[in-house]
Amino acid sequence: MVLTPVRAALLTLGAALFLVAGCQSPGHRAATPAPPDPRPLDGVLTYAAADEAALWQAEESAVRACMRARGHAYRVGEEAADRRAAGDSPFALLRPDEARNDGYGLTSAHLAGTPPDPNAEHLATLTAKERRHWRDALLGEEENHRTVELPGGLVMSHDPGSCVSRAQTEVYGERWPELYYTVQELSNAVIGATQESAAFRRAQREWAGCMKERGHRYRALDDPRQEIRALLEDEGETGDEESLRTVGLRELELAGADVDCQVESGLHQVVEAAAKEAGRPLVEESRAELKRYERARKAALSALDRQGAFAVARGPAAEGLGRR
Repeated sequence: MVLTPVRAALLTLGAALFLVAGCQSPGHRAATPAPPDPRPLDGVLTYAAADEAALWQAEESAVRACMRARGHAYRVGEEAADRRAAGDSPFALLRPDEARNDGYGLTSAHLAGTPPDPNAEHLATLTAKERRHWRDALLGEEENHRTVELPGGLVMSHDPGSCVSRAQTEVYGERWPELYYTVQELSNAVIGATQESAAFRRAQREWAGCMKERGHRYRALDDPRQEIRALLEDEGETGDEESLRTVGLRELELAGADVDCQVESGLHQVVEAAAKEAGRPLVEESRAELKRYERARKAALSALDRQGAFAVARGPAAEGLGRR
């Protein structure tokens, strides 16, 4: 039996789960080709885990250096990035092996908890005025914020002189926040258009019918996740081991049926085609921004590769997310 995160976490709650989880091991299933994993804009916003870790470390190091230059301590703690969550499909599609072994990743995330803020202890020693100066150095001052309206109407603002903005500029180049949020907005537009397409709605109805045959009544792909989230809020907050075990087993049951029905209804293939169709006009309209984004990311990764940052990123993580 493979001890994946949710199984390992739940096994600490009782040996009984060992037998139940073991019966669902993918070793008892015939190997089948993995369905496609479609991403908006051909995955331009999707990072490999090693790339993400290296870029994160570079940015945090730049933030810390900037804060130190301004006379502020900035601690970097254990990395909080959830690799499962970061890699989850924006369309709520599931990977078969992952879903059958780890569910939706919700119970394991609940058990892991939120990492402590590495700067909380330091900030607690400061006066209110000192804390304000610390946060102003990190995130900027309101009067210095630059407001930018993105193509789709979203308005964002940032202080170019803040340590966060300076760190992003150091890693990715000038005007990175505007560029990043422009591409993010394009990605969100593709997701919305895909989910509104007739092909997606038809496939989702087929999925719902499949789930109903298995005793689960849902209308939308995110509904099973919402059920688990609600259960964790209602039963998981008590910390009762039996309740958490029940929620974890329910999650494994739902995710197993969910992914089977997704595969049977051809959702992965439908979404792949619909996302390409929805993204085509947006890519044509925003080709310059997408190329700038890709060039900036590739340049950042190349610079880190020359510095040997990937050797650090792929080794044991010694630092983590400091910004909260």
